[in-house]
Amino acid sequence: MILLDGLDKHSDPQPPKLVAESSVPVARAHTPTPSLPDYEASQAQLKPTTLSYPQIKEKRTRRRRWRKCALYSLVVYFFLTIAIGVPLIVVKLKRKAYTKANPYDAWSGNPPIPPKSITLGDAPLRLSSAKSCNAWNVEDQPDGPLLRSELQYNVPVNGSIFLNTNITYSGNGTYLSHFSGQLLVGVSDDPTADEAAVHVTMHHTTSALRNATNVCLMQTGQGGGVYLFSDSLSFNITLLLPQNHTSTRHVPQLMCHLPNFKQTYQQIDPYVTFGSVVLGGAMSEVSIKSIQASTAVVKASLAEIEGRFAVDSSLSLETVSAPINADIHLYNYGTSDSPTYLHLTTGNSVLNANVTMYVPPGIDPDFGPHFLGHAETFNAPLTLALMHDEASVPATLRLRALNNLGNTRVSVDSRYEGTFDVATMFAQADVVTQHGTESQDYHSNGGNDDGSDEYGSGADAASDMMNFDDDDDDDVVDYGSDDYVTRGKVRMYLPSVLSTGGTSTYSAATTSASSEGNASGSTNRCLEYDLISSSEIRGWVGTPPRPSPTSGVAEWEQYDSMGHIDIVSSLSGAQLVLLT
Repeated sequence: MILLDGLDKHSDPQPPKLVAESSVPVARAHTPTPSLPDYEASQAQLKPTTLSYPQIKEKRTRRRRWRKCALYSLVVYFFLTIAIGVPLIVVKLKRKAYTKANPYDAWSGNPPIPPKSITLGDAPLRLSSAKSCNAWNVEDQPDGPLLRSELQYNVPVNGSIFLNTNITYSGNGTYLSHFSGQLLVGVSDDPTADEAAVHVTMHHTTSALRNATNVCLMQTGQGGGVYLFSDSLSFNITLLLPQNHTSTRHVPQLMCHLPNFKQTYQQIDPYVTFGSVVLGGAMSEVSIKSIQASTAVVKASLAEIEGRFAVDSSLSLETVSAPINADIHLYNYGTSDSPTYLHLTTGNSVLNANVTMYVPPGIDPDFGPHFLGHAETFNAPLTLALMHDEASVPATLRLRALNNLGNTRVSVDSRYEGTFDVATMFAQADVVTQHGTESQDYHSNGGNDDGSDEYGSGADAASDMMNFDDDDDDDVVDYGSDDYVTRGKVRMYLPSVLSTGGTSTYSAATTSASSEGNASGSTNRCLEYDLISSSEIRGWVGTPPRPSPTSGVAEWEQYDSMGHIDIVSSLSGAQLVLLT
């Protein structure tokens, strides 16, 4: 074997390096590549999957199938809503619009509710503005354990007459216990008197206390009167008004604001009438035998209000924790477009009122409501009786009676026409038709076991209400059929009572609300029920045809001027009595 010199058999031969012949760089083709995924996506792609390709395909198919089912369900729901839901909504809206009672607020619209504030003229007055003070004609005369002082002022009657004091209610009433008195208002027997006489008797313990008290005759721009500047005394005040022996004397205004007084007003009407009357005071009992005014306001907290009132503009009687017992005569002579207002409110005590309404003949019955009334109490019964004067034409009345925790009962005579809504929250609503001592009672609940006439709701209630026995006809008519109960309405002609030999026989005729032909030809007063539910009864009473807002201009005017009665009670019963 021949070995070449200089070569190691253990060394590796080194290949020659390639040298580029040119320094020009080689241009490489650029290929578009997608953007790289983020870290979470790349990690997810690297995770191994155990699903095979058929399984992945089946999973995708299942997802598509659920999407299609959801889409089909939405389409079916949409068509069902259009086919079923829309007709139901339309029917309900039509029924609601058809059966709804008068869609107005009893105190809304034109004219508005009368203001509740009391204006006492220029009071409080200053001692420096007094015309005369402490003109005692009797001073410090012994009267038992006290001393008595007396004086008398004469007040013109061509303006406002007021009796007032600087004593106010201090919040807890203890301050008034040191100030008290009695007021008597009547008509003078002196035929020559042309001014009002105010006689004041003051009882005091010492002469120093009398000197610290000022009984002043005040003269203001509106009129004159007596003002008491005192802290703790007892007074007896007598106001005698002059009278005209040939005619009634008219006094523009009478204001008596005396807290903790017992105010007694004798029979002033018809000798003297007033333009406006403001009476009362904190803890002042007001008793009126008879008074007539255009506007009368009586406010007496924690004290009773009773008496006979005759007004032709507005009457407001307000107290709390004390009863109201009033005999009220309301007049509306139609000299203006405004109604006559009635506002009665108390709380935690009874409210009893007999209201007689008078509207003279010749007044347009469609000019609007003649009388607007509001009566409210709580935790005590509320009883209202509304009647027409014998010489009055039928009046349009809108009344709202509210109560909580006390029974509410409203009676109207046979000349009332309009809608009614008797509603309770957790008690029973009743509509009663009564002639004399005999009555038919239609309740919102089911019948009782005591034999009284109580009826349920729906068609069965309608059938029960309209099945009266007629002595002249032995046939029994099924008034509960579809011919007589339509669109949720029930029309029943009120029974007339024929007295023969001391006995009363009821006769009644009934028809459905849709029988307009018979209704339009009938002159009998009828009762039509729009709603009979567990705690509410709505309807209309009057002589058909019933006014409708869609019949024409004349019918719309009758509908807009129609009467309405709202009776609302929360936790006690509510009754509407319709006298026949």
